[in-house]
Amino acid sequence: MKDNDNIEQFINPLLEQTAEINSNKPVEVSPSIVQRFEGILYALLAAFLFTSSVFITNQLKHYSLFIQSTRRETCFLLISTIFSTTGYFAFFLGSRYLSLPDLTTIRYTQIIWTTIIAAIIYCEKPTIPIILAVLLTTVGVAFVAQPKFLFEKTSNITKNKIENYHHQHLVGLFIALYSSIALAITLISNKYLLSKYKTKHSIIMCQFTFLSLCIVVIYLFYKYYFLIDKIQSLKQDFLNWKYLCASLVCLLQIISSILIQKAVKREHPSIFTIVQSSDILFSILLQNIFSSIKSNFLSIIGSILVITSILIISGYKLITEVKDKADTVQTLPIE
Repeated sequence: MKDNDNIEQFINPLLEQTAEINSNKPVEVSPSIVQRFEGILYALLAAFLFTSSVFITNQLKHYSLFIQSTRRETCFLLISTIFSTTGYFAFFLGSRYLSLPDLTTIRYTQIIWTTIIAAIIYCEKPTIPIILAVLLTTVGVAFVAQPKFLFEKTSNITKNKIENYHHQHLVGLFIALYSSIALAITLISNKYLLSKYKTKHSIIMCQFTFLSLCIVVIYLFYKYYFLIDKIQSLKQDFLNWKYLCASLVCLLQIISSILIQKAVKREHPSIFTIVQSSDILFSILLQNIFSSIKSNFLSIIGSILVITSILIISGYKLITEVKDKADTVQTLPIE
């Protein structure tokens, strides 16, 4: 009996320890169907993506960017790509030296440059409605933007600040002026490519995107490799919600660029540029609806001038097309 009591005294603590260990273990739940076949699903998804990419590559193997292009078309493609990319980056670079109203005013001198360059290339004589619309648009944009060099505001600043302001303003003016001329050349070259060579929109967009990507990669490599701490800066710049918002904005700009190419294909460059300047009206509309800063009297006058120029050029185009159709009908032989 003593032996049995000793055995029980020895076994009971072991059983209690085992029970405590088992009670501390989490209850095992049987895996779901998705968890059981998770590896198979990943493998199927990987196989589908890989096969899809190979299939797309196989279907697009005859889709070339340069082989099917003539030398003259290739030259215009390079001109369009270089000037569109540099002009686009110059516009954002100019925002570091100029205020947005000043930058917008210089940017929309593109209307003047487009009309002049188009008249030289197409050997056209600018008509009175186009010249009048250009002047009204330029004055309207100046009233809307209200640049400091046209509408000076009184402020108490030191002489050094004045000199620094004029220096930065001069640098910004040259950058914005180059952006305006470059975008005007891009517009005309795209019109020539789309109308004469029937160049695909995707080719123009692909080359612009590729060159822009190269410039951004070079800049990021220089910034993160030579200037600042790599890992910490990457986390601050990319791993946050601002990067997501910037990506969404870029997607909207891609859609806008596609629509611009379609509009350029169907319209005269100078007329397209004048109509495109209506984005000033949209900016004023959004500002007065969603912002606490409202437009003043000069902004409203500028908006009216821009709308007037658009109505003039649209009415002129409509009358010209109706007249051309009437002349064509009169010249047809009557059986």
